[in-house]
Amino acid sequence: MFRIEAEKLLVGFVLAFIVAVDMLGTTMLGRLVPSIPSSISVLVSLCLLIRFKDIKKFSINYLIFAPLLLIVGFLVALQMKNYSFLAYMILLVSLYDMDLDFILKVYSAVVIPFVLGTVLLSLVHVIPNLQFIQMRNTGVVTRNSFGFIYPTDFASHCFYLYVALCYLNRNRFLITRSILGLGLAAFIIKFCDARLNALSIVISILIFAFFYFNKNKHRMIFGILPVSILASSGIMYYLTKNFTWSSPFYVAANNLVSMRLRLGNDALKTYAVRLFGNPEVKFIGYGGKTESVLSYNYVDSSYIQMLFYYGSVAVILLVILYLVRSWVIYRQGNYLILTLLSLITWNCMIEAFWIRPSYNIFFYILFASTTLGIAHKNRREE
Repeated sequence: MFRIEAEKLLVGFVLAFIVAVDMLGTTMLGRLVPSIPSSISVLVSLCLLIRFKDIKKFSINYLIFAPLLLIVGFLVALQMKNYSFLAYMILLVSLYDMDLDFILKVYSAVVIPFVLGTVLLSLVHVIPNLQFIQMRNTGVVTRNSFGFIYPTDFASHCFYLYVALCYLNRNRFLITRSILGLGLAAFIIKFCDARLNALSIVISILIFAFFYFNKNKHRMIFGILPVSILASSGIMYYLTKNFTWSSPFYVAANNLVSMRLRLGNDALKTYAVRLFGNPEVKFIGYGGKTESVLSYNYVDSSYIQMLFYYGSVAVILLVILYLVRSWVIYRQGNYLILTLLSLITWNCMIEAFWIRPSYNIFFYILFASTTLGIAHKNRREE
């Protein structure tokens, strides 16, 4: 029993550290305190390797993917001179056979006080609440960041945190959770004008309600959900690569996704997509300041942005990993997790947080115990 509790203490510390460091950089607090080098995150994440001395059996796809993820992470670190991606890959493979609910509880325990504390500090003017004035079809809107570097960063944290908390309470408080979710979506629309995240929250409410009443019964539609990652990433890349102002279809699609196709297309024309990332890429956005940016070129889509930051090999490997693990989860009948993973893939067509642990913690449960076919045969000896 001591071994298991000691393991959770170790995992909790490392996961909390990685999430906190990543989240700090998304708030204006990151401008006030010294940044923690990404190499430190690598060293801390390596502590989780101690877990493997007590694991007796590994799944076949884990034995295939884990070495590849670590090798690619190391090569990206060498190319980009940044170790964040390597730290993320070490964390992903080191959470093998860890309890999914425990991972979500640690994540929630870090993110909840971070979000509330940051909002409170912005309201009392310790850190700025950045406000952005933008024109919409409905008129002028004011977007608040509430102490985060951009309104959509705050809204994305709210979305992923809401989904994590709903999953932890998936068998209770349905009405309360749904009402709070609708209120949160309305708040995000009114004060942040983050329409994608508000819509994602509403869709997640419907997903949790569906599974609350239908439990985990099989439906034919679940069989196509594993390919969501191929469809979302492939569609986004195809539309971005082939975008042209001469096509009414592409212009309409570009307007629908708030100019992301044009920005991604410009980036593909300006910078080379290399195997393990392009250190010459410099994306300039509004994050952390409200001054006008004349050379704005920030690419929001996770799949397009990662091509430049981590390279084509990393993106292809992660897409294949997500596809394989989603298929395994489908075969096991974990349809709620599968549906949430699918929702996130479509969200990440427009948002840039697919593998950021302070946002999408669900990326890091791909090898958790609930998603492993050998989970119950694989428990450690107590």
